[in-house]
Amino acid sequence: MTHVYIDHISMCVNNLDTAIADWKDILGVLTPGHNEQITYGEGTSDGTHMVWATFQNPDPTGVSIQLWAPGSENSWVHKVLAKRGEFVHHIAFLSSNFGHTVEQCRAADLPLLLDEDSHPDTMPWLQWNFIPEDKAHGVLIELATRYQAAGDRWLPHPGNAEQPDLLKEMQDRFYLPTGAQK
Repeated sequence: MTHVYIDHISMCVNNLDTAIADWKDILGVLTPGHNEQITYGEGTSDGTHMVWATFQNPDPTGVSIQLWAPGSENSWVHKVLAKRGEFVHHIAFLSSNFGHTVEQCRAADLPLLLDEDSHPDTMPWLQWNFIPEDKAHGVLIELATRYQAAGDRWLPHPGNAEQPDLLKEMQDRFYLPTGAQK
């Protein structure tokens, strides 16, 4: 059965370092556990270089806070930020079977921004697509492959439909066959 849940809320910011410092202050008072694990990433998707930091919720099914900024000068993101200011960019829903979730959206006639799913160039296993702002009343809805935070990076979740070999590899590595002795 496909498992889908809200993973994070993402803000588009002008300066990632400044935003990280400000959010450390905020979360340090409101939910200190979010400051314990921050994942960092960067990549290029659809020709736009971006950098991000995610304050991981210590509860793996809780909602995290993500900040992202343009990773290069003079991108379309700079134009949007100049016109609109910093803003909530998207709410992310992660799926254990991304392809099935996208098919369900299409079958329900939910509009998707991309005809073909996209991903950051640094993580080809991470697929995403978006339900547009006009359908979600002002914010993008990101649909993405479920992942897990490990240290300061994201890794594919071994229970995803898209990574069946990963689950078997982990089971073989961490469990002895029934009746085997160590």
